[in-house]
Parts: sequence; structure tokens; C-alpha cells
Amino acid sequence: MTSHVVADHPVQVRTYGPVPTDLIAYAAHKVHVVLRHAPAAVLFVRIKLSHDLGSAPLAATVRVDVDVNGIDVHARAAAPSLTEAVDLMQRRLRTRIQRVHQH
Repeated sequence: MTSHVVADHPVQVRTYGPVPTDLIAYAAHKVHVVLRHAPAAVLFVRIKLSHDLGSAPLAATVRVDVDVNGIDVHARAAAPSLTEAVDLMQRRLRTRIQRVHQH
């Protein structure tokens, strides 16, 4: 497990399987882009990146758990590659953060 700070948000990152360091930074950046628009203070962020080369066709999964001022927000995605999974997760996280903003 590694920890990163993205802007002012501490990010806990867990990896399973062969996950390149640049993809960890890519995922943290994608989450940060969404969280800049969070409607309240972000208290916690956890990113889980999993890459199972023996699993097909969706070998890569990403899960993000965010605490937006006491409201839990989760986004998960699976895809053939980690890059694709991260991009899909970002779109889903954006939608969920917008829903928090509407309530």
C-alpha cells in the first residue's frame, strides 16, 4: 500500500498484481480532477487498482472510495486495461460527485 497527497486530499492507494507506478499517478490525477468539483470537503480517498493478467477479458479493475464531508461516494470499473478502467471510473465518479452536489 502506498500513500499520495493529491492537492489537499490524502489518497491511500492499494495495488494488487502488476500495477506500474505511472498508472498509480494517472489514477490519482484522474480522481483529483473530479474532486476539484466536490461540493464539500473531501476527508478521505482510497484507490484500489487490480491487474490480473490471467483473467480475461476484464483483467483490470479500479475502485475508488471517497468521503465527502461524511457522505460515502464509491465508483468501480473493470476493463481490459488499467488505463481504460481508470478512465471509466473517472466518468462514474464524476456522476456520483454531481449527485452529492444536487442533494
